[in-house]
Amino acid sequence: MTQDELLQLIDKAAAEGWTELDLAGKGLTELPPEIGKLIQLKSLILGKWDKVKSEWISNQLTDLPEAITELQSLQELNLSANRISAIPDNLSQLQSLQELNLSHNKISVLPDSLSQLQSLQELNLYNNKISVIPASLTQLESLRSLHLGLNQISFIPDFLEQLSNLQLLTLHSNQIFAISNSFSQLKRLQLLVLHSNQIQIIPDSLIQLENLT
Repeated sequence: MTQDELLQLIDKAAAEGWTELDLAGKGLTELPPEIGKLIQLKSLILGKWDKVKSEWISNQLTDLPEAITELQSLQELNLSANRISAIPDNLSQLQSLQELNLSHNKISVLPDSLSQLQSLQELNLYNNKISVIPASLTQLESLRSLHLGLNQISFIPDFLEQLSNLQLLTLHSNQIFAISNSFSQLKRLQLLVLHSNQIQIIPDSLIQLENLT
């Protein structure tokens, strides 16, 4: 998609009040500031997994324009399969955001600014280069799903127990050697994925996860 075609599409979406815009697989290397016109947008797709074709439909984005902060109605943002190495701080201003997908990128550090997304229910960071889970994530009190599989994590911090609404936690395909006893405090947890690590002992405390299915 050329820049002119993209600008025409944005103008059309703004004029017609679109609430969803799918730009996956358009060969984008950047988003124009005109994206800020779409103040009614609830879903913005910039990368996704195509179940029919069994392949990633991606772009080549490395950053987001400051105008993204104008999308205050945005509830879903999918940036999977791009080239993002650092999570832009401007994402923290999207206070209506409920789903954020940053899987299949090159992210190594999670900024504290993520903790400002108080409406966030699902955070997908699968297949990045993350080695440390920051304590700031525990401020995401509405979080129900956290995907951290296929990273470089070796240690599960005890403070994860503060994510009391968590129902799904994936930590598979990392370098984890021990399961934290703090998991027993995640009373609403229904799915816990830990395969493909270096775990040798299953603690008795997991029996306290009565909602695990």
